[in-house]
Amino acid sequence: MIEINKVTNARVYINGTDFIARAEEVDLPKVKYKTIELKALGLVGEADLHTIVDKMEARIKFNSVYPDFIAYASDPTKVHSVIVRAPIQVYDQNGVRVKPMRAELRGYFKEFDTGKLKKGDNAEAEASMSVIYYKLEVDGKDIYEIDVFNNILKVNGEDKLQEYRQAMGG
Repeated sequence: MIEINKVTNARVYINGTDFIARAEEVDLPKVKYKTIELKALGLVGEADLHTIVDKMEARIKFNSVYPDFIAYASDPTKVHSVIVRAPIQVYDQNGVRVKPMRAELRGYFKEFDTGKLKKGDNAEAEASMSVIYYKLEVDGKDIYEIDVFNNILKVNGEDKLQEYRQAMGG
């Protein structure tokens, strides 16, 4: 059966504060693996081999400047939490149903753009976050869980680094 998923709305929570009607757009982290190039005699070709997860970044665009957010997010000594909740509308031959999506991010805000001030226009603001923890759940199932400081990489609930951690004695 064909299913078509659409996500058309979301709610953003930063350090437990609901940013309803304030956050306009969120770019969730791109999961990308660093690779090393394999070139060897006797092989018919070359290949890129996965090594580690590349650094992750998220971006939040606000519909105005919010001094309360800038004040606490500007503290470089604190890890901040961002939770994004969204309904995934699933269309199929029987109609429409909803699956919940939840993204949990932790990290450090590293860049703030308080926008341009222009007569008659709203000043939009943006913040970028260096992500050290990312968990994505859809319909109660873990899709990704990446914890940089604790050497955790789970895909579809399966711990991909268990043997790796054991080989390092941890």
